[in-house]
Amino acid sequence: MLDTHLSRLEELRRYAEEYANAQMAATSPAQLLNRRAFLDRLDTAVAQQRQTVDSNREKVEAERARLILASRDKAVLEQLAASYRAREKVLVDRRDQREMDDLGARRSRLARAEDTDSGDTP
Repeated sequence: MLDTHLSRLEELRRYAEEYANAQMAATSPAQLLNRRAFLDRLDTAVAQQRQTVDSNREKVEAERARLILASRDKAVLEQLAASYRAREKVLVDRRDQREMDDLGARRSRLARAEDTDSGDTP
Protein backbone atom coordinates (compact mmCIF):
# COMPACT_ATOMS: atom_id res chain seq x y z
CA MET A 1 0.00 0.00 0.00
CA LEU A 2 2.80 2.40 0.89
CA ASP A 3 4.53 1.58 -2.40
CA THR A 4 1.38 2.52 -4.30
CA HIS A 5 1.18 5.86 -2.52
CA LEU A 6 4.89 6.52 -3.10
CA SER A 7 4.51 5.71 -6.78
CA ARG A 8 1.51 8.03 -7.05
CA LEU A 9 3.45 10.82 -5.31
CA GLU A 10 6.37 10.41 -7.69
CA GLU A 11 4.02 10.52 -10.70
CA LEU A 12 2.38 13.69 -9.42
CA ARG A 13 5.74 15.35 -8.76
CA ARG A 14 7.05 14.42 -12.19
CA TYR A 15 3.90 15.65 -13.92
CA ALA A 16 3.89 18.92 -11.96
CA GLU A 17 7.55 19.50 -12.80
CA GLU A 18 7.04 18.74 -16.49
CA TYR A 19 3.97 20.99 -16.65
CA ALA A 20 5.74 23.83 -14.83
CA ASN A 21 8.78 23.59 -17.13
CA ALA A 22 6.80 23.28 -20.34
CA GLN A 23 7.29 26.23 -22.68
CA MET A 24 4.13 27.90 -23.78
CA ALA A 25 3.65 30.04 -26.81
CA ALA A 26 2.49 33.58 -26.28
CA THR A 27 -0.56 33.30 -24.11
CA SER A 28 -3.26 35.59 -22.88
CA PRO A 29 -3.55 36.71 -19.28
CA ALA A 30 -6.54 34.37 -18.84
CA GLN A 31 -4.49 31.39 -20.02
CA LEU A 32 -1.67 32.38 -17.66
CA LEU A 33 -4.17 32.54 -14.77
CA ASN A 34 -5.57 29.13 -15.72
CA ARG A 35 -2.04 27.73 -15.93
CA ARG A 36 -1.17 29.21 -12.52
CA ALA A 37 -4.41 27.83 -11.00
CA PHE A 38 -3.67 24.38 -12.44
CA LEU A 39 -0.11 24.47 -11.09
CA ASP A 40 -1.53 25.42 -7.68
CA ARG A 41 -3.92 22.46 -7.83
CA LEU A 42 -1.02 20.19 -8.77
CA ASP A 43 1.02 21.53 -5.84
CA THR A 44 -1.95 20.89 -3.55
CA ALA A 45 -2.33 17.36 -4.92
CA VAL A 46 1.40 16.72 -4.39
CA ALA A 47 1.17 18.03 -0.80
CA GLN A 48 -1.89 15.88 -0.07
CA GLN A 49 -0.21 12.81 -1.54
CA ARG A 50 2.92 13.54 0.52
CA GLN A 51 0.72 13.66 3.64
CA THR A 52 -0.86 10.35 2.63
CA VAL A 53 2.59 8.83 2.16
CA ASP A 54 3.78 10.18 5.51
CA SER A 55 0.66 8.89 7.25
CA ASN A 56 1.05 5.46 5.68
CA ARG A 57 4.75 5.41 6.54
CA GLU A 58 3.85 6.11 10.18
CA LYS A 59 1.28 3.31 10.11
CA VAL A 60 3.83 0.93 8.61
CA GLU A 61 6.39 1.85 11.28
CA ALA A 62 3.80 1.47 14.05
CA GLU A 63 2.77 -1.93 12.68
CA ARG A 64 6.42 -2.97 12.34
CA ALA A 65 7.03 -2.00 15.99
CA ARG A 66 3.91 -3.90 17.05
CA LEU A 67 5.04 -6.98 15.12
CA ILE A 68 8.51 -6.82 16.67
CA LEU A 69 6.97 -6.67 20.15
CA ALA A 70 4.54 -9.47 19.32
CA SER A 71 7.43 -11.56 17.99
CA ARG A 72 9.39 -11.01 21.21
CA ASP A 73 6.32 -11.89 23.28
CA LYS A 74 5.84 -15.03 21.23
CA ALA A 75 9.47 -16.05 21.70
CA VAL A 76 9.20 -15.51 25.47
CA LEU A 77 5.99 -17.54 25.63
CA GLU A 78 7.48 -20.33 23.53
CA GLN A 79 10.52 -20.42 25.82
CA LEU A 80 8.26 -20.48 28.87
CA ALA A 81 6.17 -23.30 27.37
CA ALA A 82 9.33 -25.27 26.60
CA SER A 83 10.48 -24.76 30.18
CA TYR A 84 7.12 -26.01 31.50
CA ARG A 85 7.26 -29.03 29.18
CA ALA A 86 10.79 -29.84 30.36
CA ARG A 87 9.75 -29.51 34.00
CA GLU A 88 6.70 -31.71 33.38
CA LYS A 89 8.91 -34.31 31.68
CA VAL A 90 11.25 -34.35 34.70
CA LEU A 91 8.26 -34.87 37.01
CA VAL A 92 6.84 -37.63 34.83
CA ASP A 93 10.24 -39.32 34.59
CA ARG A 94 10.66 -39.17 38.38
CA ARG A 95 7.17 -40.57 38.93
CA ASP A 96 7.84 -43.37 36.45
CA GLN A 97 11.15 -44.15 38.13
CA ARG A 98 9.46 -44.18 41.55
CA GLU A 99 6.81 -46.58 40.24
CA MET A 100 9.49 -48.82 38.75
CA ASP A 101 11.44 -48.73 42.04
CA ASP A 102 8.26 -49.55 43.98
CA LEU A 103 7.45 -52.38 41.62
CA GLY A 104 11.00 -53.76 41.94
CA ALA A 105 10.81 -53.48 45.74
CA ARG A 106 7.45 -55.31 45.79
CA ARG A 107 8.77 -58.08 43.58
CA SER A 108 11.82 -58.38 45.78
CA ARG A 109 9.64 -58.60 48.94
CA LEU A 110 7.37 -61.15 47.28
CA ALA A 111 10.35 -63.22 46.20
CA ARG A 112 11.79 -63.13 49.74
CA ALA A 113 8.40 -63.97 51.18
CA GLU A 114 8.07 -66.92 48.81
CA ASP A 115 11.61 -68.02 49.69
CA THR A 116 10.75 -67.75 53.37
CA ASP A 117 7.45 -69.61 52.88
CA SER A 118 9.03 -72.38 50.86
CA GLY A 119 11.84 -72.69 53.40
CA ASP A 120 9.31 -73.29 56.21
CA THR A 121 7.65 -76.25 54.52
CA PRO A 122 9.74 -79.42 54.23
